[in-house]
Parts: sequence; C-alpha cells; structure tokens
Amino acid sequence: MERIKRIILSGLPITIIGGLLYAGLFVKPKPVGKPVEQPLVERGDAFYGIVALPNGSMWAVGSNGKILHSEDAGQNWRKQSAASRETLQDVAAWDARRAVAVGNEGVVLTTEDAGHSWAPAQAPKSAISNKLMRVHVSQDGSAWAAGSGGVLLRSRDYGKSWQSAAQGEDSAWNGIAFDGQRGCVVGEFGRIRISNDAGESWTGVASPVKHSLMSVRFRDAGHAVAVGLSGTVLVSDNGGASWMQVGKATDEDLLDVAWDGKQWIAVGDKGVVLVAGKDAGKWRLTRFAPQDRGWYTKVQAQGGKYYVAGSRFAVKDAAAL
Repeated sequence: MERIKRIILSGLPITIIGGLLYAGLFVKPKPVGKPVEQPLVERGDAFYGIVALPNGSMWAVGSNGKILHSEDAGQNWRKQSAASRETLQDVAAWDARRAVAVGNEGVVLTTEDAGHSWAPAQAPKSAISNKLMRVHVSQDGSAWAAGSGGVLLRSRDYGKSWQSAAQGEDSAWNGIAFDGQRGCVVGEFGRIRISNDAGESWTGVASPVKHSLMSVRFRDAGHAVAVGLSGTVLVSDNGGASWMQVGKATDEDLLDVAWDGKQWIAVGDKGVVLVAGKDAGKWRLTRFAPQDRGWYTKVQAQGGKYYVAGSRFAVKDAAAL
C-alpha cells in the first residue's frame, strides 16, 4: 500500500503539468459579461465649440480632435471619428448633414454626411501662426474662419476649399460675425474691422478699449455686441462703424456672446453669465448654477434654451435667466 501511494504521489507533478499544457493549448477562454465602453467625456477633456440646429442636431468639438454628435438636442451623444488629433476650437453647421470644424495648426474638417465621416479641407497656412479660433457659416454655402497670426480665411463651397482674405500679422483675430452683407472681426488689443460688402473688403475702425476682444455678434445689420477680457462689453448701433463701452457687470473674462431673438447672453470665466435686453445697455450678472465656477468659450441659443461648451456642457432654459 505504501509503495502504491509513493507511485501516485510521484506522478502528480507530471499529471498537473500535463493538465496545464492541455488547457493552454486546447481550452480557449470564453468572454464573460459585456465589454466596458469608454466614456464619451473623459478626465481632462475640454470642449471649446458647440452648434445647435433647429431640428435637434448638435455637434461639440474640443481637445485632441474629439467630436461629439447629438440628434436629440443634447439628450444623447455619440463620438464621431475625426481626421485629426489636433484640438478643435469651434464648429458651425449649414444644416443637419453639412458642418465644418476648425482648430489648432490650421486644421479644417468638413462633413457632408452628418458626421459619419470628417475629411480635412485644403486651407492655406500662415507663416506666423496657425490656430483657427472661430468659424462662421452662411446659408449660401460660404464660410469664414479667423485665428492667430491675423489669419482670415474664406470658403465659397461649403468648406471644401479655402482662400486667404487678409495678410498675416503678429496679432490674432478671435471672433467673426456676419449679418447679410455686413461683417465684423474682433481681436487682440481691442482691434475691430468691418465689411459692408460680404467680406470683399475690410476697414479698420476705432476701438474704445485695448483689452483683447474675443467674440462679436449681430442682432441685425445695424446692431452688434462685442465682448472680451476683463469683462469688456462694447455695443454698436451703426453696423460696427463706431463702438461704445458699457458699464461693467464683472471683471472676469468674457469669451462669447449671442443674441437669442429676445435678449443678449455672454459667457466666460469662473461661471460668469451676463444677460441684457435688446439695447444691450445694461447687463445683469448671473450663473447657470449658484456654485458654478467653470469656464465657457461658446454659447448657442436654440429653441428657448442656451447650450454652452467649455470646462463642461451645460443647458439652461432662457426663461430661467
């Protein structure tokens, strides 16, 4: 009996090794449970541009070339594949299928199929700097992009090809807007230029400030608002030919402004939100939430709501402000 036990025990290592070899060669593991999906918004993500359309289509763009798309006014989002890893600064759309995004290193991306595919567009590069900050589109298929190095680009074919519309210079254009034939660009050191012929020619106008201006919007062809650093707000009632600074409601940087058809809204650093009536003469300080200290670089008014992008997404009923 003892002899049999010794034989059995001495054979155990061989049996174990043989079993492990068999399992490694012939037994294939089967997946258990569902794969873990990567979150759409990850730690460190920032979204600098957002656009909302009347049919509920939305795009948001940001760091590392990330593009998110929604078909239900931001209730649900999906990540779309981009043709670049460069940070995207802004996005605009002609309709639910055609959109354009711009960003660092002069990247310009376009889609014609609701974002199922994004393709790089041919755009001239600046010898000084290549960071496109804003993009504006018009329903005739034209588009404008403005950025560092004095870059001002124009497209006439839904963003497929671009041409330079200004000489390069050692200062940035941060915001651009059009209302029909009337256009305006604003930038560093309070600089302002306007156009009365849909951008065929541009004229510099006097600015009452030296702070960098970050965004400009028209209410109509005659009335416009520009906002900038240190709480700067400028208003014009003659299509941008002259500007007046209004009283400050904050010292925080203001990074974007929009007109929703009833009131003005401006957003910026440390959760600051400003709202004003039609004449934009007096602004009221508020926030989307009492403890909000985030930063916002883009605000879109659509369907009675405000959509913002920046350190986080936020949506607010216009009537609540």
